[in-house]
Amino acid sequence: MISKFEKEKLASKLTNEFTFMVNDLQKEKPEKKVTLNVHEENLYWCINWDSSKIWKTEKYLKEYFQVQIWNIDENYFLMGEHRVEDIFEQLSETYIMYENKTIKYFNSNIDEIIEKTKEGILEAIDKNFESDY
Repeated sequence: MISKFEKEKLASKLTNEFTFMVNDLQKEKPEKKVTLNVHEENLYWCINWDSSKIWKTEKYLKEYFQVQIWNIDENYFLMGEHRVEDIFEQLSETYIMYENKTIKYFNSNIDEIIEKTKEGILEAIDKNFESDY
């Protein structure tokens, strides 16, 4: 059984690393005004930025990249996905998926998780959006 302390340790380490990553992204893409929302107790992190993309309603979209961890019994899952929201519709695209891992595994692979998250965000920010989708 995983201790509450191990989960809290992972959440804290990820929050610290995501904070550094967001600071780097803000330097690379200052026009995007990248920010981080954290819900450590829920193992959830959301990286937001100002979108310049328009979809069906001719209004700027809400775009963000979320990372979340959840478990089924002793198996843990981590997903990182790009989310796009218009007034009436939402789309998501998964960039990162770890399945059937342990908290110890995630604690040992934080650098890889951060690297994949940053790569996904940079790709999502620059990705052309098909407005007729």
